[in-house]
Amino acid sequence: MPDDADRPQLEDAGFAAETAATVTADGAHRMASCLGADPSVLEAGTLPTLWHWGAFLPDIPAADLGPDGHRRRRPEMAAFPQRMWVGGRVSVPTPLRLDTPAVRTSRILHTDAKEGGSGRFWLLTVGHTVTQDGVACVEEEQDIVLREAATAPVPAVVAAETAPEAPWAEEMIADPVLLFRFSAATANSHRIHYDHPYATRVEGYPDLVVHGPLTALLLAELARRRSGVTATSVSFRARAPHFANQRFWLTGTAVDGGSGRGADTAAIRADHTISMTLEARW
Repeated sequence: MPDDADRPQLEDAGFAAETAATVTADGAHRMASCLGADPSVLEAGTLPTLWHWGAFLPDIPAADLGPDGHRRRRPEMAAFPQRMWVGGRVSVPTPLRLDTPAVRTSRILHTDAKEGGSGRFWLLTVGHTVTQDGVACVEEEQDIVLREAATAPVPAVVAAETAPEAPWAEEMIADPVLLFRFSAATANSHRIHYDHPYATRVEGYPDLVVHGPLTALLLAELARRRSGVTATSVSFRARAPHFANQRFWLTGTAVDGGSGRGADTAAIRADHTISMTLEARW
């Protein structure tokens, strides 16, 4: 395993320690358009849960980008060139107000070197706190994996003939246009989302990869749209990648029990593999 000298630093994950931004109504409307959400949700003057991913955009000089489109990592981390956002937890004690300055403070909470079925990898957990006028509005943890280069291609998805059964089930296809628009809305230059030759020939995927944050946002929006309530806490976990140009389903059910009121949701691939689970609570 790598020693402490190889441990990823904050800049390796592409974050600055403190970032100031204004959560603009214009940016929020662009996110609504990208997600296909009814813009009337913004009339209250606050940002729906997870939409802050369209703010605090990275500002990285082109010379500092690595071959994958992310910030170039230190030479000690060259053995771990592939990066994925695999999960997270977000709580919103106070909704972010539109057209109001905000500050995001970031820190690495912990790093673990691990062995998996596909080789060695690092699991980083990055914490963010977003404040407005000194009041905490968003508390977030992001789980990011840095792993060794793939030695075998990822198998293509073989579509099932039937839709999964769930109280809520909506079929959609994430085409390259949606992936491009979400990359633009979040300033995400990771090439697996828009560069087909890179995604397939270098990282071994069968097609462009749908963003983990995009999938999480679509699931959170499913819960909000079906329930009429914006979640105050969300936790999600990526379980398998899913790809552009193939149908998948956003599924979910309302919950009202020991874990609180909210919704349990999942993105289901064309082959009925669970791509992501997301729990929304309010």
